[in-house]
Amino acid sequence: MNYTTVLVWTAVGIITISANADWPQFQGPNRDGVATDTVKLANAWPTNGPTVLWQNEKLGTGYGGAAIESGKVYLLDRVNDRQDVLRCLALTTGAEEWSYAYDAPEGVQTEPAKGKFKGSYNGSRNVPAVDAQNIYALGPFGDLTCLDKNTHKPVWSVNIITTYGAVLGNWGICQSPVLHKNTVIVAPLSKQAGIVAFEKTTGKEIWKSEALGDIAWTSPSISTIAGVTQVVILCNRDTPHLTGVDVTTGRKLWSYNNWKCPNPIASHTDCGAGRFFITGGYRSGCALVKVSLAGNTWNVQEVFKNLECSAQTCKPVFYKDNIYAVSNDDEQGNGLMCLGITGADQAKLLWKAGSANKEEIGSILIADGKIYNFLSEQGILRVVAASPTRFKQLDSAKITQGINMWAPMAISNGKLIIRNKRTLICLNVE
Repeated sequence: MNYTTVLVWTAVGIITISANADWPQFQGPNRDGVATDTVKLANAWPTNGPTVLWQNEKLGTGYGGAAIESGKVYLLDRVNDRQDVLRCLALTTGAEEWSYAYDAPEGVQTEPAKGKFKGSYNGSRNVPAVDAQNIYALGPFGDLTCLDKNTHKPVWSVNIITTYGAVLGNWGICQSPVLHKNTVIVAPLSKQAGIVAFEKTTGKEIWKSEALGDIAWTSPSISTIAGVTQVVILCNRDTPHLTGVDVTTGRKLWSYNNWKCPNPIASHTDCGAGRFFITGGYRSGCALVKVSLAGNTWNVQEVFKNLECSAQTCKPVFYKDNIYAVSNDDEQGNGLMCLGITGADQAKLLWKAGSANKEEIGSILIADGKIYNFLSEQGILRVVAASPTRFKQLDSAKITQGINMWAPMAISNGKLIIRNKRTLICLNVE
């Protein structure tokens, strides 16, 4: 990452924005839900909650979260269920600086067998990925588009549904692209290709993996195990497959499929040392697996599997040897919880906030040693100490009205971005 700074002129003067504070993709700079900047954030807010710096109420309906890079907010939106729209907003003011739209009309929802879905919860889905030159966005109907940040025009586009014969399922494509060196990587999850890597500058296919399993609503990420960098994804309904493929060739390396979940939505969590945590709703519980390499043979060990955590949509965050998750669909009503991984790689429930509402899904991220947890059905933001010792809520505030507010949050330079289904909200949490 480039640890430079940029100077942004505003009505009140110059604001210095550090590049190491960027949130340039789904789940932040390292795709792990943890901010890397060093801005000190407040432990408590004013009586009325954190200051609302701006609100942009001109969005379409949806669940797509924001990426933040060099003082710009990028959002893949959807309007009238007919167009996908990539928007660029100023982080300091929320003003829309430019947008790019393409047609993806509602009428294509009618034939699931032909890779077209007829489902519910229509609207935007995914978080763009941003590098120094371009923005890469994947729409709910499979349109992967590369746009130039300077010209605001498309460089290339490919539809991964029609190109690779994929089937969408009930909720369309719900995954965010991942960047690695000169490639942008997405997962059609079809019989023709599980994961595909495209050249960032041209859109040329670099490699495609073998079929890995059917549709899921999870995102791929990059992990390194035993010195081998690979793309890992959780895919396939009912009996999900957690699979790793070589990032340079797409060759399948390993797979685990001894866990059941009817609809995998929460992406896997990399816990380091070849360990991956997976969880899902519908009282599916969770599992931790450990991947290792012995000679030329990849081994996958199931470390534990239990019902302590059933996080339906929000990817858990691994932070300082502990897992923080929103378990909304378990029998115990755990809610926000901390799951410790002991020296023997066993799970231990260290604390839980508790929740009587299994629909309370929300979003979490960690910055400055604090958990930011947005309650999706109440519109409440709470800040909690990211400590395994006990549940310690530092503050909370009502931010907005609405239900089913599932978009992932983003944070940069003390500015927290939250989306309800029609509005983007920027809060000062310094």
